[in-house]
This record gives sequence, C-alpha cells and structure tokens, in this order.
Amino acid sequence: MQPGSNIGAAAATLASSRLSGGMLADLPVGFRPRDEVEGYEVQQALHGILTSAGYGVRAGWKIGCTTKTMQTYLGVDGPSAGGMFLAQLWRGSHLFAVPKPRRLGVECEVAVRLARDLPRRERAYDVADMAPSVAACMAAIEVVEDRYTDYPSLGVPTLIADDFFHYAAVLGPEDERFDPARLRDVTGSLRINNVEVASGRGVDILGEPLAALCWLANRAVEWGEPLRAGEVVLLGSVVQTQWVEPGDVVTISNDLLGEAGVAFEEARPVGS
Repeated sequence: MQPGSNIGAAAATLASSRLSGGMLADLPVGFRPRDEVEGYEVQQALHGILTSAGYGVRAGWKIGCTTKTMQTYLGVDGPSAGGMFLAQLWRGSHLFAVPKPRRLGVECEVAVRLARDLPRRERAYDVADMAPSVAACMAAIEVVEDRYTDYPSLGVPTLIADDFFHYAAVLGPEDERFDPARLRDVTGSLRINNVEVASGRGVDILGEPLAALCWLANRAVEWGEPLRAGEVVLLGSVVQTQWVEPGDVVTISNDLLGEAGVAFEEARPVGS
C-alpha cells in the first residue's frame, strides 16, 4: 500500500461498506493493508470517517483474540484491537436488530474504565503500571458483526483495519472498589434463551487480563493514539463467539463483576 491516498481510500471503502448494510467481499487490490502496521493506519483513518458519519467520538477499545479459545477459533496467534464508539455503547441491556444478510454474535467480556491517560514515555509500560490506571471494572457483552462473504480470506490486517468485527458493546455495572489485580480470578458464563452455552475464566485472557491492557497501552502509543482517562477497554472474551438469531435473549454473568443482557429482533424493512 502506498502512503496517504490509499490509506484514505481503504478507510473510505470500509466505511461505505459498514454503513451500507451490504456485505464485503474484500478490499480492492492496492487498497489492502499488507501487514498489521498498515491495518492500524487504515483503522485510524476509518475512525475519523465514522465519527463524522454519526458514530460519535471513540469511547474506548476492544481487544480481540486474547484467549487461546478465540485465537484457535479465528486462526490467529495474538491480540488485535479495534475502536469502540459512543453511539454504540450501552449500559445494562439493549435490544438490537439483526441486520441481515449480516449476522451478529455475542462475547462474554471482562472490561475496565481507565483512571488516567497513558501517554508516550521513555520506557514501555509494564503490567505493574496497569492496576493503578484502572478506575473501575465491569462485565460486558461485545456484539460482533460478520458482514463478510468469507472473513478467513480477508487476512488479519484487513480485519484490524475494520475494527476486528466490533459492532457494539453493552456494559454491566461498574465496580470502582474492585481490585483490578483480581480480574484474573473472575469467571464468566454466557446464556442464550436461558441455556448456558459457554463459560471461561479471567485467567484465560493472556494468563493475566492486565497484560492485555498493557499490550494495548504500548501499541496505542505506537499508533499515535495513546489511551485516555475515561475510555472503556474490553480486555477479551472468556468464551468463543456465539452467533445469534432474531428472538434470542442473551445474558452474561460474572461471578465477581455482575451481569449484562442483550436481546435481538428482526430488522424492519427500510421505510416500514
């Protein structure tokens, strides 16, 4: 990818695809990011377009593939991050319309809200820096969207450019008294229509959830987008993605952090 115009063109193509309601086969030849560095360059350009299109300011980040379960499921070997926007962030519960032909999925997340900025500094952040940087902890549901005709064929750089499947998030109650060092001890379960379908543990997230936050803090500095106080970060899903259908009701329960819920309905035809 050539600098400048192709990054903008790739971002514009992804934005148009996301906003159109259709499916994406792939980026045109010449627009596709060749590696993760270019993927994040396109992602940053995409964020500006989405904010202008009504998504609001970036409210935080999701980190994907921080567990062996999700790495195996998607065939990747390490974390990837995407932006989250104010217009797609809810608290407690929310009702979503399934935008067919696309499909939506749910994940059981461990999340934090940041207490302070994490700007560039002389030495890299380490895990010990993370607990004092957390203002509150919470359970959360990430709603992900598959709007690709064949997502395995796109490659990780393109998925990163497109915020790595992120669609929305629903946050459980914040706990400002919870010790972030205990996030590794939490367990989470996901129920669809009152049937438990998956469960996992906080320690599954890179062996230490705060290691995921540390990874993001250092990478965000590299992208020129340091983490900011007040941003929410989804540290990772403790379960494999579960795809849903209209009519499904989903609840996640975290034994130390609480619950959140989402429900899904058929999208209404345009003009109805």
